Amino acid sequence: MKLYPMLKSLDFERMTGTTGEEKGRQVIMNHLQQMGFTPEVEPFEFEGFDPGTATISDGEKSFEATPYGLCPDVSVSGKLIYLENLDAIKYNPGAYDDAIILFYHSDSRLYTLSKLAKVKAFIGISAPYKSAYSYSHRQNLPAEESFPIAMVRYDDAEKLIKLAGKTVSLTIRQKVEKRIGHNIVLDIKGSGKDDALTLLVGHYDTVARSHGSCDNAAGSVCMIKAIEQFSKKPPLRDLRVIWFSGEELGLLGSYAYVEKHEEELKKRCKLVVNVDLAGDPIGRNVLFCLGTKELKGYASGILKEEGLLFSDKLSLYSSDCIPFSVHEIPSLNLARVGGKALYHGHTDQDIAKHCSEQGLTDVYLATKTILSRVLNAEMYPVAEGIDDSLRENLERYLWHSTLEKPELKWTEKYKK
Repeated sequence: MKLYPMLKSLDFERMTGTTGEEKGRQVIMNHLQQMGFTPEVEPFEFEGFDPGTATISDGEKSFEATPYGLCPDVSVSGKLIYLENLDAIKYNPGAYDDAIILFYHSDSRLYTLSKLAKVKAFIGISAPYKSAYSYSHRQNLPAEESFPIAMVRYDDAEKLIKLAGKTVSLTIRQKVEKRIGHNIVLDIKGSGKDDALTLLVGHYDTVARSHGSCDNAAGSVCMIKAIEQFSKKPPLRDLRVIWFSGEELGLLGSYAYVEKHEEELKKRCKLVVNVDLAGDPIGRNVLFCLGTKELKGYASGILKEEGLLFSDKLSLYSSDCIPFSVHEIPSLNLARVGGKALYHGHTDQDIAKHCSEQGLTDVYLATKTILSRVLNAEMYPVAEGIDDSLRENLERYLWHSTLEKPELKWTEKYKK
């Protein structure tokens, strides 16, 4: 089966812990079963929500907005203030107390800034010419810090700015409750070359209101197609393929998986190949290596041998590779960016019609090539480790994503 028809079979919302996630899970498992594979499911618990509603009003005009996930039901009123850069709160603490802040840009974490002022609510502005973004509060944020926040379209924000200085109200209605997410796990046993374990991973969940075709049904189907080569002839080494859920809510599925399988991963896992973002007919291919310079050069070189030119970078990649890196398990992250499909990411316009077979093919071929070479090499070609230049940024990322001090194998560099 070609890639684009598989992508279309996942062209619907797949929020973690919803019927959409269940439907997406069944579609992926059906594709795998048709290839002769037998996947399993691993559940995890999290704080979930239904896509809620938000309304901003001055008593005369009303604007629809998209609330952050995990915002409880709330109705607040306050003077509307527009801040082009939220960092103004750092320099004028107390100046915006009891206000509702409309903002477009912030260089700092919103949660840090929220503690510097008694702001009643925040209203974020999405990029021009697209629907409002869907975001969510973090899982372990204390209830008292789950401040009201919603996103509005750019064109609605242009109208809202004219209300600056006036009293407006923000009303959010959203169901929040404990739910269960599900990772899909498939083990492909090697013929016994050695005990090294390679992981191929990507997420199949979406944000609220989005079909997530580029992000990341595209990566999910590239994974399915890439392992088709092993349906009749197994590789020399073990491969484990995981379609994570909960990535869009803060890497929940991958954090849960690493915690559950920590001892095995530390002992056996040598490399994670993460596929996240693809589909753009016009775009560019990128390879982010969260590992060593040696690994980056190796991966980029074998792709060039196959005529696949990926811009390579030694860098963090905000995706399901992160939880593994705590244990110095390196990762290669494959993506296609820069086109219409990704431009609509995290909105209701991330749909299959903006993707194409051509926009999926290079990422699929790159995934297939890397797996074939690594799994069938005479000697495992990847060394453990994370480059020193990445450690501080990685520690900072872990601090802010989990709100907890990360447990590291190396001496910490980042002091919160």
